[in-house]
Amino acid sequence: MLKRSRKARRLPNDGPRNGWYETLRSPPPARTIEGVVKADFAVIGAGTCGCAVARRLAELRPDDEIVLVEATRVGYGTSGRNAGFMLDHHSHGGLKQFEVARNNDRLFTAGTAYLRELVETHQIRCDWSDWGRIYVAAEASAEDALKGVAGGLDRLGVPWREVDRDGLEKIIGTRFYRRGVRAEGSALVQPAAMMRGLAATLPINVALYEESPVIELSRSGGFRLACPEGTIEAKQVILANHVFAEELGFLKHRIVPLASFASLTRPLTEIEVGQVGSDGEFGLLPANDNGSTVRLTLDRRILMRNTLHYARSKRFSPELLTEVADNHRQSIARRWPGLANVEFVGTWGGILGFTRNEGAVFGAIGDGLWAVMTADAAPMTKGAIGGKLLAEHICGIDSELLTVMLSLPKAAILPPDPILRFVVNREIDKFAATGAGER
Repeated sequence: MLKRSRKARRLPNDGPRNGWYETLRSPPPARTIEGVVKADFAVIGAGTCGCAVARRLAELRPDDEIVLVEATRVGYGTSGRNAGFMLDHHSHGGLKQFEVARNNDRLFTAGTAYLRELVETHQIRCDWSDWGRIYVAAEASAEDALKGVAGGLDRLGVPWREVDRDGLEKIIGTRFYRRGVRAEGSALVQPAAMMRGLAATLPINVALYEESPVIELSRSGGFRLACPEGTIEAKQVILANHVFAEELGFLKHRIVPLASFASLTRPLTEIEVGQVGSDGEFGLLPANDNGSTVRLTLDRRILMRNTLHYARSKRFSPELLTEVADNHRQSIARRWPGLANVEFVGTWGGILGFTRNEGAVFGAIGDGLWAVMTADAAPMTKGAIGGKLLAEHICGIDSELLTVMLSLPKAAILPPDPILRFVVNREIDKFAATGAGER
């Protein structure tokens, strides 16, 4: 129950130069909250979860007014900052809680199918490709991790095939990796473009407002959401603003905020693209936690993502981003020496959320107050189906998939800082020590 006003301690600020976003045309000026806006539902956060819950609510309640409010611009924040893997299955680090893993896997599969349907139905131009993904190992120390990936896929009943060093060289143009495990089904996208497309095709009874951070949330009968230039008055509120929910005082000590960083190059020239294999695109996921996620996009850019950082502050200093960009340049040079000096269009950080028990943030957290947050593996696909299912849950529509979602454990309480910071940084150092050559 919301018994008092909640003021935001920090507003979302993901930092500059989201490369995915910068490759797109500039959007029209933002529609911002001004004066008083009234709604039946206010959804905070226009990422994957927020767009999905707003869309499904609007479909189920066509006479209701839904306000979707975003602090920055759609596609610029977390959902537009990931590596663009829409995972239908995922196996990483073993399956310690197999029932939970299997249920999550069903949600990933449903989320991928849901996003694919939306992209196809609305003809969203986001370079959607069903290329799949390859989990890779560069060092002998990562071989066991790769075996764990394969074993997890076997337990989940997901077909895969091994790719040896020669096969990888043909696909990606380098002998950097020893071998890989390839699984089909997952999609690759330009995530900022997909998010823009999802927001642009929302039902008519969804009103999208951008550049309107919620700076205070209070209750007096209904809810009042204060923004810099106006307010929203809503009967019900849905928090879909990821780790920034804790900045409004909700869901504290439930999610570990862990940043991963990416750089995106300019398009490769005809000569340069000859160095990166024969497929025309690829998507690589590291078997080792310290490894790099690597893509060649359909428009011939290299995405390099690595370097982990505890992100409780949700801010990335210029010095940190300079260090990260240097890491990424070295990672590219190790794989393709001839591409060591290709210019970056952006280097940025994005915040992932992890729980201590593979738990979920989903459902009611007060009278008329709801929350959905994607955490752990496959955040885009699980977030999309999670948002859709929350809308159905609110509207009283049961399904087998909703039962699966509700069966997941609630995200367990975490220790506060500085204890959590110490534990997370120790794990990051451990990953680095056991897989230095994977980066």
